[in-house]
Amino acid sequence: MYPKILIFGQPFNNFSGGGITLSNLFRGWPKDKLAVTFIGHGLLNATTDVCDTYYQLGSEEHKWIFPLNLIQRKFNSGVKKFNEKLQELPINSIQKGFRYKMVNGIFYPFLRWIGLFHAISKISLSERMKSWLSEYRPDILYLQASTRETILFAKALCDFLKIPAVIHVMDDWPSTINAKGLFRNYWKRKIDFEFRQLLDITILHLSVSQAMSEEYLKRYGKTFIPFHNPIDSDRWLKFMKTDFKIDYNNITVLYSGRIGEYGINDSLFEVAEAIDSLNNNNLTIRLHIQTPTKKRSVIDKLRKYNCVVINPFVDYEQVPQVFAKADILLLANDFTAHGVDYLRFSMPTKASEYMISGSPVLVYASDQTAVSKFFRLNKCGFCVTKKDLKELQTAIQFLIQNEEYRKTVSRNAVNLAKEKFDSKKVRKEFQEFLAAIKSW
Repeated sequence: MYPKILIFGQPFNNFSGGGITLSNLFRGWPKDKLAVTFIGHGLLNATTDVCDTYYQLGSEEHKWIFPLNLIQRKFNSGVKKFNEKLQELPINSIQKGFRYKMVNGIFYPFLRWIGLFHAISKISLSERMKSWLSEYRPDILYLQASTRETILFAKALCDFLKIPAVIHVMDDWPSTINAKGLFRNYWKRKIDFEFRQLLDITILHLSVSQAMSEEYLKRYGKTFIPFHNPIDSDRWLKFMKTDFKIDYNNITVLYSGRIGEYGINDSLFEVAEAIDSLNNNNLTIRLHIQTPTKKRSVIDKLRKYNCVVINPFVDYEQVPQVFAKADILLLANDFTAHGVDYLRFSMPTKASEYMISGSPVLVYASDQTAVSKFFRLNKCGFCVTKKDLKELQTAIQFLIQNEEYRKTVSRNAVNLAKEKFDSKKVRKEFQEFLAAIKSW
C-alpha cells in the first residue's frame, strides 16, 4: 500500500510551520519508505520521529559562485547521521554572530537589489547522489519549492528519476520572490516560466488553503487540492480551555511563531503598542511572545514595550497546555504590500492549533488574507482587518470584557477544527492521495 517517497524542499522538524505540517501529514507512514533530501543548513534541526533517512545536499551538490564559495559554510554530502538527541544544534543557533548579521542583513539584500541573488548558487545531482537515488529507488517525489534554485533542482530530480511528482505550496512566494531591485521584471518573468514548467511535470498539485487553490486555478490553470496542518484532536482536547474567567491584573495575550520576516514583524509592534496604551491601574495585560527567532534587532525592539514578555520556545509536546492557558491567542500579519502579498493565501500552521486549544483568537490581518476571511466567515475569532491602533484597542478590550463572546468563538473554533483539521481524517485523505499516485 505504501510507495517509497522522496521529499525535497522541507525537512521534518518540530519548530517551523512547514516542518510541523510535514510531520503531521506523514506521521504513520513507514519509516523505511520515507527519505528527505535538503540543503545542509536546513537539516541542523531535523527530527527523526517520522523519518530517519536524510540525504544532505552538501558541497558536492550545492555550489556557490566565486568568491562566495570561499566564505560559505561547508556541509558534507551524503546520508546524514544524527546524534541521540535527534538534532545537532540548538534551534537557530546558526543565526548567531557577526557573520550571520553581515551576510543576511547586508550582503544578501544587496545581491537581491542588484539582481544577482537568484544566480549565486545552484544545486545539481552529484555522482554520489545519483548512486544513492539508484539504491533508494523512490516511487514518488514530494516537492516543496520557494526559491529559484529549489525549482530548478526539483525539475532535475523529476528528469533524473522519471517517477510521478507532487508539489505542495505553503505560501504565495511566487508573488514576492523578486519584488524589489534591479532586473526584478526579468527575474519575475524567468522564475514564473521555470515554476510553470515544474507545475507541468508534476501530476498532483497541493496548496495550503482553499483560497490559494482558487487563485492558482486562475493563475496557473491547475487544480490544487488544499491540505493544511492536521491536528491530533484527542491529544489537544485533553488540555482544551474550559475556564474563561480572566484575572484583570494578569491577562495573557500569547503570540507563538516566527517574527521579523515574511510579513510578520510590524504587526507585533502595533499590538504591543495597543496593549501598552491599555494598561493602567485596573488592567494589566502582558503580550507573551514564544518564538524560535533569535534576530537580536527584532527582539530588542520588542523588549522596549512594557507589556512584552519573551518566553523560551517550548518543546512541541508542551504546546497544547501553553495555548490553552492563554487568555487570548494572537494571529498577526503585517499590512505592508509585501506582507499581504506573501501571506494572502496562507493558513498559518498554528491556526488549527489555536482553534483546537479553546482559547479565543484575535486575528490582526488584512481582510485580503485567507486567514482573516476564514476566521471572520466562520465566526471563530475576533478579526481586526485595518491597521488602526484604536480598533486594536477596542478589540482587545471587547475580548477581555465579554466572557460569553469568548466562550462562543471558542466553541465555534473547536468544533470547526475537529471537523476540518482532525488528523485522522486529513492525514488519511492526504496519504491515500499519495498512495494512489503510483497507479495513475
